[in-house]
Amino acid sequence: MARDTGPRGRVCRRLGVALSNITAKDPDKDPVLRRPYPPGQHGAVSKPSVSDYGRRLREKQKLKLFYGLLENQCRRAFLEARRSPGNTGTVLLQQLESRLDVVLLRAGLATSIRQARQFVRHGYIHVDGVRTNIPSFRLRSGHEVRFGPNHRELPVVRNSFERMKGRSVPAHLVVVEDGRGVRYTRVPEREEIPVEVNVPFIVEFYAQRA
Repeated sequence: MARDTGPRGRVCRRLGVALSNITAKDPDKDPVLRRPYPPGQHGAVSKPSVSDYGRRLREKQKLKLFYGLLENQCRRAFLEARRSPGNTGTVLLQQLESRLDVVLLRAGLATSIRQARQFVRHGYIHVDGVRTNIPSFRLRSGHEVRFGPNHRELPVVRNSFERMKGRSVPAHLVVVEDGRGVRYTRVPEREEIPVEVNVPFIVEFYAQRA
């Protein structure tokens, strides 16, 4: 399975996105907050000009960073959203938010999109009682997500349950089984999606290259 295993700290600094906004990283140790400038020898003093293409490219890179996507995955998601009824940018985010790995992250059962994807790929996660090992599996209204019975006593899973205690989850999710699972109830609205990107720029970027 292809995946991005590169240094996220450097990417976050280059894009100006706090690492603690996409993971459970301690803000006091966040490389972006400690050094709020691009990486490299001249990052602190350089002031490069950014073209219109560069601005659109940067927003697309932010989207890939937030969701842990590769370029082909991001392009396929855009093409699917463009074929669907409704605003393409909003539909794009809503479809990405319905992914199994993203729901695990939003519910607090994983500390990062990478950990959520690892849980799914290793077979820890059941959807409506059926083991599902596809991170991009699209959840529908009423689907319930839980850790499998054979993995609930693992230390990393028990830590996930502890994090869920007293945690508030997004309005489109409902905690079940005393924090040991979550139910996907509906498609989130745009204002409920905690992803700070200029979606029209992303749509324009791909529309010009489709």
